[in-house]
Amino acid sequence: MAGRRLVVLGYILAFWGALPGALVALAAWGERLLGPRLSAPGLRPAGLALAAASGAMLAVSIVQFTRATGHLPISAFPPRRLIRSGVFGIWRHPIYLFFTLAFGGLAVGFWPTGALLVSLPVLAVTAFVYAGSEERGLERRFGRFYEGHRRQTSVLVPRLIHVVRGLFALLARLFFRFEVSGREHRPPDPPYIVVSAHRSFLDPFFVLAALGAPLHFITTSSMFRKPLPRLVFSRLLGLPVTRYRPDVRNALLVRRRLRQGCVIGMFPESERTWTDSMAGFKPEALRLLRDLRDIPILPVRLEGTYAVWPRWARRPRRGKVSARFERPILAGPGESPAELEARLSGLIAPRAPAGGRPRPIAASGIETVIYRCPDCLRFDTVRSGRGARFGCSSCRAEFNLLPDFSVRRTGGPVRSSLTDLSRLVRLGPEAGPSCGEPCRDPARAKLAAGTDGRLEPLGPGRLRLSARELVFESAGPAVRVGLGDIRALVIEGARKLEVYGGRPARLYQFTLLDQSALKWQDAVSGTVRSLSGVPPGTT
Repeated sequence: MAGRRLVVLGYILAFWGALPGALVALAAWGERLLGPRLSAPGLRPAGLALAAASGAMLAVSIVQFTRATGHLPISAFPPRRLIRSGVFGIWRHPIYLFFTLAFGGLAVGFWPTGALLVSLPVLAVTAFVYAGSEERGLERRFGRFYEGHRRQTSVLVPRLIHVVRGLFALLARLFFRFEVSGREHRPPDPPYIVVSAHRSFLDPFFVLAALGAPLHFITTSSMFRKPLPRLVFSRLLGLPVTRYRPDVRNALLVRRRLRQGCVIGMFPESERTWTDSMAGFKPEALRLLRDLRDIPILPVRLEGTYAVWPRWARRPRRGKVSARFERPILAGPGESPAELEARLSGLIAPRAPAGGRPRPIAASGIETVIYRCPDCLRFDTVRSGRGARFGCSSCRAEFNLLPDFSVRRTGGPVRSSLTDLSRLVRLGPEAGPSCGEPCRDPARAKLAAGTDGRLEPLGPGRLRLSARELVFESAGPAVRVGLGDIRALVIEGARKLEVYGGRPARLYQFTLLDQSALKWQDAVSGTVRSLSGVPPGTT
């Protein structure tokens, strides 16, 4: 015990006495030697402000380190556990960083020339070298966990994931009155998997803001096709998955990140729901969760996200959103996929609006999912405006979208949920050979084709569906995809129908300009089913 106290005393004298004194003397010597060449009226206030802010962050870093380890940050007593929360979840060496910045601010305030040209460079280089040697020790001690920690943190400038998380958390509280509960249910240490229902484009950001820690979300590979989005989403720790075919690479990547002690984010539905009801879980997601039986699953119940930005809506609107963390669960060893889906669905399915729906409601874009009139059942006749009203241009029926996302016919007392209305108007497997009739009129579209990693734009044209093939006609040669060769149909966003098939198999992305992409997916899938008896994969 006495030896430990001597080490602590020696550390304090060396790092909090001798080192600052030597740096101050070096700055003063540099000032006398080089003269006040960098003096300016604003340097002293700016330097003192930097010193105050950095000093506060330095104090926070020391307190968090002491609480996590039970002792002061002394290199002779390395921590037994990797600290991954608080400021240590953003910067790998916050104590060294903020000590350097605090000293730099003080020195610039009094000896700007000596500090900037002499003592501060010496301190920065010394801290960098010392931190590098310390990192090698951490790598030996924590192995893959430190590799994952390094992926999520930085030495100086915070990574994009932390910047986005902080900015969106502020935006969510101001714009969406965002509230979080159940934080005590979060596992104390990773790895674990965060699972939530997917009802809005903003869902990943709400989960990230609620969790308060870096999250490696499984996301569609379409986000990684172009250089700039690929750079952004890789910095946001996204894990790309190909939706139209089995993706072994993604499963291996998820397992590797879990072994590195990371937190994985997953939407088992794999896509945003079109209505206010949850979609079914994808077999690949259930298979992955069942294979990772030793990894805790943290359910998050998001409520209100569909109301603020439904998939068919063109822009978000104000509303109330909440997130609640439920108790973690493990996939049971003898649990079937259906049993696991039922158990998880009960934990993540939104139960009620979070504090009321946004008002006023807007139906703009609803013709994407209600792609034929609920009264006369004619296709492509539904029109919406800026308000809550939409109607049929053929039979002149009018409907109102109510704040609870039920639909009422104008002048009628009966209401129908958006989910039930969608079931009424959407094409199903029972449509049989007539399922291609909705696409008798060609649709204006843009085509891009190629591999999933790179799609080459082929320009605008007309898309039509015949009895045996999908045809895109433009100024160039017609592009034909045999219906028997279609393996998967995917809707990206709300307007892009992606068809994977052909000989050899390619990815064709049709951006529908005047008709519903969902209608085309349903019609093509039904036509393929009527020909072969087996529909292509759809997500």
